[in-house]
Amino acid sequence: MLTLYTPATGFPDLEVKIAYGLARVAVEAGYEPVIVSYGGFYGVKIEEEIDKVNKTFNTIAKRILSSEHIPLNTPGITIRSANTIQVKDSEYFDIGIFKNIVEVAEHKNSENFCRHNVNAKVSNVLGFTASATTGVLCKRDGLDITFYQRQPRRPTDPRDICKTCALLSLLGMWYASFIFSVADREVIVIPIPNQKLSDSKLQEIFALQHQVRKEWFNQNIPQSLIPLVFLSKIPSSTDILKGFDLFIAVLSRQQGYHVDGLFLMQIKYYLDFIRQTSYNIATIDRLLVSEAYSALQELNNSIYYRKLDSLLKFARLYVQETSTNNWTNLLYPKTANYLLKEVAMISPNIIENGALQSLARTLRYFIRGKKYGYADDIRNARKDSRDFEKTIAKMLREGRLKLEQEEKIHLPAEEEIKEIFRLANEDFESTKLALVMLAFSFPSRSEEDVEQE
Repeated sequence: MLTLYTPATGFPDLEVKIAYGLARVAVEAGYEPVIVSYGGFYGVKIEEEIDKVNKTFNTIAKRILSSEHIPLNTPGITIRSANTIQVKDSEYFDIGIFKNIVEVAEHKNSENFCRHNVNAKVSNVLGFTASATTGVLCKRDGLDITFYQRQPRRPTDPRDICKTCALLSLLGMWYASFIFSVADREVIVIPIPNQKLSDSKLQEIFALQHQVRKEWFNQNIPQSLIPLVFLSKIPSSTDILKGFDLFIAVLSRQQGYHVDGLFLMQIKYYLDFIRQTSYNIATIDRLLVSEAYSALQELNNSIYYRKLDSLLKFARLYVQETSTNNWTNLLYPKTANYLLKEVAMISPNIIENGALQSLARTLRYFIRGKKYGYADDIRNARKDSRDFEKTIAKMLREGRLKLEQEEKIHLPAEEEIKEIFRLANEDFESTKLALVMLAFSFPSRSEEDVEQE
């Protein structure tokens, strides 16, 4: 078994693109490669026949990478840099330079950033320049290895890498990254594996990449929301990308490509939200159709950062920003329940409490009439005040008046009100959060049947 190691440059995107490039060459050579993460660099394991891999890579380079047009159609490649990337007939590339790895990957100013001592080199347009350096200790086969990790920022100081690394990185970006447009920006999403990647998983990544290339979003989506929107548009990605992080680069054209944003992020919470129910995907779609970006931002804060104060802001904004003059749009019950259980970690004993749901029906009446004052006052109530009890009492008085005016409104029984106050005494924050969230969502089928009687 032959292992080819990426050069431990400290750039997470560059490292994984080189690994994907090596794996793609191995697939073309007829092997079943496996990518192993060593915490900062990768090993690509294949059957030991370096000559065949070399021959395949050079064939690919001559056939695909010699075009005068393909590099210019790739985000991050400019007219000036394209000339250095194009392959000449006289050039020969040796994959054997990846057979060894240096134990201390500290870069010297006099050498290529990948530390490969070969003549042909290009400016590092495919990776992103880094800022402050921190030493990170990794282990490989029981051996401690230090490499120097850098946090990505805008490429104000490009470095040189050898042409072999540049071409493999280009192959990795073409075959294993997701490139799509968001309005006038280009987005590159690179899956960063946290586990060993088998050949079958690699084939899934290669296949998903072709599907995503067809995507184009004409809305000017805030870049912080791009990961959530991207994943929701490709539901099949939830299974394929389980166990991955995402490196995301947002590029715009400003006399060449300009890096607007870089993100290296975990996506487990996003995948859980999307995979749980189709109603969660429908919620995101509804927000996008309505261009309800404020609500979508609060949803993102709730899912990714687990910000509890964003939950009720999201519910309120969702109703406001997706409703019309003639229709009050509420949350899907399954989405509301997911957020309460999985994000707020509220016990089902509270969420499914009959008394709480009864009072939520009353509060929902006023929300449907676009009267949000009661919901806002309950949301802002503090445990050390009487605002919670006063707001509920005031709402019930108006509810009884509506009932006398023959309005169709549900009022909870006295024993149910006592039960709610008991719940609030035991867990105030969870009780008021569940009450308001349920009020901002559509009633369950059984509640709807009762309300229509």
